[in-house]
Amino acid sequence: MASIFALPRRYTSSMSSTSDDDYPERSSRRRILGAMVGALPAATAASAVASLTAPAAASTGGRGRLALRPAAFDGADGTAIIAIWGHEPAEIQIGWSVASDLLDRKSAPLQLNSQNAFVGSITLSALPSGAMIRYAAFAGGNRISEIGSFRAPFAASVATPDFSLAFSGDTEERHRPFRLFDVMAKQQPDVFVHLGDTVYADIPKREFEPTLRHYRRKHFAIRSDDALQQFASRTLTYATWDDHEIENDANGGHPALGVAGQAFREYWPSRVLDQRGMYRHVSMGKDVELFLLDTRAFRSVQIAENDEEKTMLGARQLAWFTDLYEKSKAKFRLIASSVPMHGASKDAWGNYAHERDIVLAMFRRAFRERDARSIVLSADYHFAREWPRNEKSGIFEFMAGPIGTFLTFSRDNSAKARNSRGEHFVYGDSENFATLRYSQTQRSMTLTYFNSAGKSLHDRVIV
Repeated sequence: MASIFALPRRYTSSMSSTSDDDYPERSSRRRILGAMVGALPAATAASAVASLTAPAAASTGGRGRLALRPAAFDGADGTAIIAIWGHEPAEIQIGWSVASDLLDRKSAPLQLNSQNAFVGSITLSALPSGAMIRYAAFAGGNRISEIGSFRAPFAASVATPDFSLAFSGDTEERHRPFRLFDVMAKQQPDVFVHLGDTVYADIPKREFEPTLRHYRRKHFAIRSDDALQQFASRTLTYATWDDHEIENDANGGHPALGVAGQAFREYWPSRVLDQRGMYRHVSMGKDVELFLLDTRAFRSVQIAENDEEKTMLGARQLAWFTDLYEKSKAKFRLIASSVPMHGASKDAWGNYAHERDIVLAMFRRAFRERDARSIVLSADYHFAREWPRNEKSGIFEFMAGPIGTFLTFSRDNSAKARNSRGEHFVYGDSENFATLRYSQTQRSMTLTYFNSAGKSLHDRVIV
């Protein structure tokens, strides 16, 4: 098999421009050269990265050795990742316990220093399936953070219990505070899936530089939001990235993928299956599985001819996805895609029709042969809608967002009319999110959309 770092002939590093004044234009030669650290050999890149300092976190004050509240990510197979963000050298441990504040179980120590920009993560293991875990950071035997909590991931071998999952996307620094997280918290989801554009690193375009220092600063600004910190400290989070973590309409040939990916993993950590991509999979008991796709790191350039060579996922990720998906015995299969699968824009799956049709055919087979439901969760368009055209084949798609950026319908008067043709739900008057609630007794999923005031907008029951 060819190396995953060998780019197909149709990949390119050029970015398409847009009419939005705040969106970046085609990358300049100076910016591209500044990003080349991401393409250096590992040892060379490491030495270059080591010279960078942490974001200006010391100015936050009031948190001792930590700049931000710890948060829990990417639970799977009895493990979860706790992310730590500091602003001075320290040896940190995570204390944790099941459903109590004893916090008597201690992790191995983590060293925060200038070499890792005072950022790191600790993996907790042997977590009891579905248990409520309470945790906090310790230094020198003293607790130095608030106590957080999350529900441990369900073992693949157990019957899926009742649980809830929230999802949305798109968080831009200029739209803080992200009050939607406070609204989301009232629904008490066990899991949150951020569907990309976790940061708009390329906005405003006059400040954009595709360097590790810049990406870190932008991620730190997002993570500093109080509502996000509070929510993330009490909810197990899974995240994927989209283009604005890199640059507008980025594809697999972008020279800053390496440094952008490093910064993303520092602030939205995940289990690493592929040093380049963000794709992974988690079982949520026997009846529910979540597939998180990477629709950025391997995709062909958008303007390439729409033929069999054009790819959204890349050969390696597509093989991984089809293999796990076809082996699955779960009734409900959740597919997290940063861009809509039924969308027709140049950046969505509709512009990669050959590969999209392969995936949809796989979903249809799973419905015919195993009575499986494929539920695509997507974002990116800055409004909410459902795509019902393939529901008779067991394929559902629900798009949500934004959490905090501009609303498409407020900028494009025709967008609402275009997306409202037919009988389906569409909403774009405010920030929004959706939840999925699994019922063990009914063996069903209930989807509910909420607006920025917490009002329920639309319900669907999938059986």
